[in-house]
Amino acid sequence: MAALYELKATKVVQQLEGMVIHEATLQGKMEDRTTVFQFEHGTMIAIFDGHLTDELSEYASQELPLAIANRIAAGSTDIADIMKTAIENFDQSLLRNFTSLFEREDFSGANWDDDRKGQGIYSVVGYKGEETFETVRRAVVGSTALIAFINKDRTKVWVASLGDSDAGKNTSLCGRWKDEKRVPIMMSTRHNTTNTDEVQRILREHPNEEGIFTDGRLLGWLSVTRSLGDFQIKAPFSIASRGLRWLYRSPVPSSAWLMWKEQGHVNMPYMSSTPDIQCHELAEGDMLVFASDGLRDSMEQKLTLDERWDILISIANGGSDLRLQQECIPCGENLAESLIKNALFGADDEKMKEQMGRDLDDISVVIVTFK
Repeated sequence: MAALYELKATKVVQQLEGMVIHEATLQGKMEDRTTVFQFEHGTMIAIFDGHLTDELSEYASQELPLAIANRIAAGSTDIADIMKTAIENFDQSLLRNFTSLFEREDFSGANWDDDRKGQGIYSVVGYKGEETFETVRRAVVGSTALIAFINKDRTKVWVASLGDSDAGKNTSLCGRWKDEKRVPIMMSTRHNTTNTDEVQRILREHPNEEGIFTDGRLLGWLSVTRSLGDFQIKAPFSIASRGLRWLYRSPVPSSAWLMWKEQGHVNMPYMSSTPDIQCHELAEGDMLVFASDGLRDSMEQKLTLDERWDILISIANGGSDLRLQQECIPCGENLAESLIKNALFGADDEKMKEQMGRDLDDISVVIVTFK
């Protein structure tokens, strides 16, 4: 099982100016992507967790953090606005890649009721494996996003979070010393159907619509309430149901639009691409932890979210916790890898065998310590 772990694990430690970056990923579905780089104005850190596929998480990891860094380098000092604008513009570009190919088409026209018209889309976008098709498909797949910028002086960190689901939740936190114990300070917002504020926001935006949430999922299909992509429930109903539905496969089956139309769920968008952005002052001794949902979800399900992160920030600092029900291994050179191992199995070989035999979600962790 140790050999299987090594086969699935990737890890690296980077010594950057004023900080050490510990990165580790345990691959499961292979949908997570992480990006870390330093430039003249500071350091960018990002984790993207795709749902269903890695198509969008891969693309976003290459393009979005760099776009934010370029905007910062251009001279603007409003970091929160830069991050918000860059994220929303990037997301809208995913849909424009599709609609720009059909500028003369009226998807609300009756002729689009004929499936033969819809199937004609392939003469424009091509098929799987062709560049245009792969480009427009990014509008119908999705990804969460967790993007952080640490300024050059290492006095502040801005964290933009977009998306949260049981299979794609991104969380960041700061571990700060208090009463000789490192305590967690949450720096991002959960955007999923377990967040009552998110649920109420969507209900306010769609008054008099019943059944928006079914079995804890938005429109019966996704637990995420904010994301990149997922334009099946962002784009105007006519474009989504008559155009985007042909770009399968996607998290939403083509049969969903007929059901939504019957239920009156035609007032898109239901999904948001507006990130929550927080800015935190950094203090001496701070440790920043960024992690995809796989880390949290790998832990005992009876533990609350707060309990899980209280445990995680403790073991990230080399401690242990009886609530884990396993002995922790000492922290190695890579704190992110040690955190993953201790959250999953620690020194318990039987638990390691059990965990590595499961169909695990990806677990991606980036830990920042300051020199």
